Amino acid sequence: MRRLIMLAVGSFAIYRYRYRIVNFVLGQPELRRFFIQLSLRVPFLRDRFVNRAFH
Repeated sequence: MRRLIMLAVGSFAIYRYRYRIVNFVLGQPELRRFFIQLSLRVPFLRDRFVNRAFH
């Protein structure tokens, strides 16, 4: 029961502060570089980026 309550509270906190968390994570240069490289491995995202950047 305690585990369920902690999961609910944690989920609520992550949802409520999701933009702060994302801004903090992407504010770190190494993590930002990692996420960009990771997203460019996905063909759909890579095609959209290339089309917008060079079109």
